Amino acid sequence: MKQGGKNLEAIQAMNRTLLLRLLQQNHICSRANLAEQSGLKQATITNIINDFISWELVEETGLIEGCKGRRAIGIRLKTEGFYVIGVRLSRKYFEVGIFTLMGELVEEEYREYITNTKPSVVIPKIQEYIQRLIEDHPEKKILAVGMAVPGPYYFEEGVIEAVFTDWENVSIKRMLQDGLDLPVVIDHDANAGVLAECSFGIDPNLYETVVYLAVGQGIGAGIYYEGKIFRGATGIAGEIGHASINMDGPRCECGNRGCLTCYASTLAFTERVNQRMRNTGRQPFKQFQDLIQPVRQKDAVIYEEFQVNMRYLSAGIINLIYSYNPSLIIIGDEMSRVGEQVPEEIRYNIRQLVERKVLNQAEIRLTSFEKDSAFIGAAELAIDYAFVHTELFR
Repeated sequence: MKQGGKNLEAIQAMNRTLLLRLLQQNHICSRANLAEQSGLKQATITNIINDFISWELVEETGLIEGCKGRRAIGIRLKTEGFYVIGVRLSRKYFEVGIFTLMGELVEEEYREYITNTKPSVVIPKIQEYIQRLIEDHPEKKILAVGMAVPGPYYFEEGVIEAVFTDWENVSIKRMLQDGLDLPVVIDHDANAGVLAECSFGIDPNLYETVVYLAVGQGIGAGIYYEGKIFRGATGIAGEIGHASINMDGPRCECGNRGCLTCYASTLAFTERVNQRMRNTGRQPFKQFQDLIQPVRQKDAVIYEEFQVNMRYLSAGIINLIYSYNPSLIIIGDEMSRVGEQVPEEIRYNIRQLVERKVLNQAEIRLTSFEKDSAFIGAAELAIDYAFVHTELFR
């Protein structure tokens, strides 16, 4: 591979991006803090921050506790100056909202359940909601649109595979971009989820490798390694939901047999519970959300099926541990709404199946957010794009 150097302009752009990410992470800090964390010279920090202030992107907040106990002038991102739009597309609905650069959802938000899943219907509806948000808030400078989608999602091509009918050969990125004047960034919902966690939920500097495991209607893993999302060659790294745990199992929508999604998704769990309900003359449940409270209350039949689901999920997590050796695994999406019983059952199952040393290598916990991490992560995709393309702020 041909290697090339970087000119002064490229280095300056990289430094600006670095400082914006540090400002987002720190909330409020001093110029000296930024110099210490970035390794940049004080003069470089001063020049860049002065540019940010002139763009009305950063503001001074007054005196704060600085390095070595000295008082310093605090600086922060201006959360009311610039905004992005986040879009979450799931298998059953989509939602659209405006976010600040700190990943905070502005109150305006739209959600619509999908009945016709054709891209020629869904994408124009999403575009309509985006345009409505922009028109309703002309006072807000909106920089970009980020969108989180189910996978497998081929990042470079912008194509979803085997989720909706008629979507396989359609570049949803091109379709969405064609109707908008704003730049558009699209990624797998699990990648969006791990980006949200590592931007707003946890301190990523404490963990070398973080895996966000989205357990919902499908299952996917977002992998955050050394400050970046790990996507693989075509963008489908982390598709743990389509890893087989039973080669003689049922046929999956992806074409494989016995995929983890067929056993451990919320759809699979709901279907098994409803089969038990029908067999015993009880009323079936319409959706997974209706099962959350019975699981928490340990309804005998429903909790038994929940434990089955957790055993399947634990088998997938063991594969994740041996494949990526993460220091932290975060459980998100629909299944996380059950609560602490999810990581408790997973830890118990892993202790029964592998050496304790393996379990101790990875902390397992629930998502940091009450709201869907992928929705917040969709906004962070757009924020991260703006941090790289700082000309959008001028």
